[in-house]
Amino acid sequence: MTGRVRIAYARRSADAGPHCGDACAYWRVDGRTVVCIVDGLGHGPEAEASARAAIDYVGGRTEQPLPELFAGADSALRSTRGVAMGVAVVDEGAGSLTYAGVGNTRALLGRSCLDSEPGIVGAGYRRLTRETRPFRPGDRMLLCTDGLKARLSSSHYPAAAWDDLQGLADTIIEEWWAGEDDAAVVVMRRDGE
Repeated sequence: MTGRVRIAYARRSADAGPHCGDACAYWRVDGRTVVCIVDGLGHGPEAEASARAAIDYVGGRTEQPLPELFAGADSALRSTRGVAMGVAVVDEGAGSLTYAGVGNTRALLGRSCLDSEPGIVGAGYRRLTRETRPFRPGDRMLLCTDGLKARLSSSHYPAAAWDDLQGLADTIIEEWWAGEDDAAVVVMRRDGE
């Protein structure tokens, strides 16, 4: 199955200052796209350092299965405040998406919400649940931190809005920011064949 995965993201700090404890990144490796969103606990430079440490850890280990990736990140982040973290892996050949999360990040695939488990990466969590779903041409996904209002859904925006992913990410941050926390959003779309 062909069809490119397109991705954009946007962030906003709680106080419009230079430090944002929420971060996003993605990597393309051997027909897979790995997408990570993190929410460093608290605000300011320490939350930003925690988020950066999580992104750096994941970016250096994109080939690892999700259970090992999360367990390693939990150990590596013990000296930080810790983070909430969600990771989505798109297997472009198989046309599937696998998601796992710990803490209060959200993953919205179409009208479905994929689950994150309670806990803090860097301070422990009890279990990790992986969910695998089809991710075919035309499918859309949204990952966000709790700095955005809980009512947000990927269905709030018509299909045409997903043509300009960066514009959509910027719009979501502007329209759905809760107002008192750092925030981040990732929007993903699988293009047609």
